[in-house]
Amino acid sequence: MGVAFEELDGSPRYRVVPGGTTATRRFKVAWSNWQTFARELLGSYRLVAGAFSFVLPSHVLLPNLAVSDLAVDPWPEEKIVSGSQLSLASSANDYDFAIVTANYRTLYDVDNRPRDDLPSVPEGTILTYSGELASELLTTPGRTWRWKVDSAPLADDLFPGLVIPNGQHTLHWQRVALPPWSDIRRLRGRVNDGPFLSAATGTVLFLGARVTREFQFLEEGGFWSIEYSFAEKSARSTADPDVARGWNYLHRDTASSAEHWLEIEDADGNGPYAAGDFDSLFQFGTP
Repeated sequence: MGVAFEELDGSPRYRVVPGGTTATRRFKVAWSNWQTFARELLGSYRLVAGAFSFVLPSHVLLPNLAVSDLAVDPWPEEKIVSGSQLSLASSANDYDFAIVTANYRTLYDVDNRPRDDLPSVPEGTILTYSGELASELLTTPGRTWRWKVDSAPLADDLFPGLVIPNGQHTLHWQRVALPPWSDIRRLRGRVNDGPFLSAATGTVLFLGARVTREFQFLEEGGFWSIEYSFAEKSARSTADPDVARGWNYLHRDTASSAEHWLEIEDADGNGPYAAGDFDSLFQFGTP
């Protein structure tokens, strides 16, 4: 049975802005119950048979609105029930009732799948995407190229530049029960072994993750927030423009080959970057 509460007059309030919808709600609850009530608003995880099970948030306004932050204040003009004036190390003041202010905002699309090519994530978590476009300039020696009009080689002091598209992908995974620590360490510095974010095999490099705590106000519970960073390199040639050349390819400076982008390897047949399956980055770690 949930915590008893009273929603106060003037609640809820909504704002619809270009970036989504925000809302604010104000509740009156017993002071001794505000932590439990906060967990009901946020949702939580429980271990069931060694696996995480998500407890859905209660008092949901709209399917795509989630609590972004909470404020807890004593009921106005209420007298202190108990407290201590001896030192800061003593018990904090206690009250009969609290006002819990919950701020909501749009954190994801209604179906939590804004792109069909995003990785699948466990129930209760939120995955969002952002990206940046960029490019790099690769200069090549003149001997690589010929003038099309008469097949004459370019002069040695000419260095045609090739613009190579690249970019940064950031996947923000929120409300995670337990990060997959071992997979994050194992896969850092690897390239995708299959299509990932609609990018071809070998073109996406996992750079690493930034992991922080989220809603950690009790000794147990709370969530983790993970920002994954990936870099994409996707070179193409006129020999086969539908096939992207990724991180294990270099441009060969020769005019005698129809394909300038060639895969490289060491004496043992290993490329510069090993491949890995990135799907495991979006599954909970072992409890």
